[in-house]
Amino acid sequence: MVIDFHTHIFPDFLAEKTINLLSQRAGIPAFSMGDIKTTLSSMDEAGVDISVVLSIATNKKQMTNVNNFAIELNKNERFVAFGSVHPDGDWQSELDRLAESGIKGIKLHPDYQDFFVDDTKMRPIYEYILKKGFILSFHSGLDLGLPEPIHCCPKRIKNTLSMFRGEKVIFAHMVSMNDFEGNKELVWGEDVYIDTSVFPFYMTKEQYKEGIKMHKSDKILFATDLPWSSQKESVVALLNLGLDSALNEKILYKNAKKLLNI
Repeated sequence: MVIDFHTHIFPDFLAEKTINLLSQRAGIPAFSMGDIKTTLSSMDEAGVDISVVLSIATNKKQMTNVNNFAIELNKNERFVAFGSVHPDGDWQSELDRLAESGIKGIKLHPDYQDFFVDDTKMRPIYEYILKKGFILSFHSGLDLGLPEPIHCCPKRIKNTLSMFRGEKVIFAHMVSMNDFEGNKELVWGEDVYIDTSVFPFYMTKEQYKEGIKMHKSDKILFATDLPWSSQKESVVALLNLGLDSALNEKILYKNAKKLLNI
């Protein structure tokens, strides 16, 4: 079994335009058109059973529509869609609505949503998300499509760990795909989840393996960031590390099943 804990899907009427814009902005190719059909095709080719779909409310006006799409997407058994809230919107009411709708997690993107991960103004939002029982997933490290500063870097993540240790909190891209030493010194090995999305394609095979070996084996989630990396190539990259089968199974699906309670 394979569960991809980090993918993106857009409504059909927005998908092609959005993917082309984001691909051009970041200077990277897309491996799907970001719609349901091509995502399912990618999953079938790669042997991915379930994809966790992470949407982002990039402004407060988008919040309701983004989350309505997530709620609808959850009706497909191949997807587990997370919602998103914007710090400038009515986040508390929206989180209540998402909890009632059966949404399992919340995605925040500090760069797009213009906050630093360790900003004290975010603490009430984090606390409410965790109190409601959601999984909390952060974009972390560099985003190729956005200018600096990096709003969720290892140093700033370190400042949040007193709150996040032992909680259902995920830092994507193995914390940072552009700060290997910062990952090692500040976050890897801590009691938080990391996902593997795009990391193997920006770091060496040796660095990828070292990161996995340094972190807690039950807190690593296989992920791709589809459409921004290939699901098939991501599975191969993990299996080519030569890890033992028990660890591969944890990363590919067992940790995700436990976290998602499925």
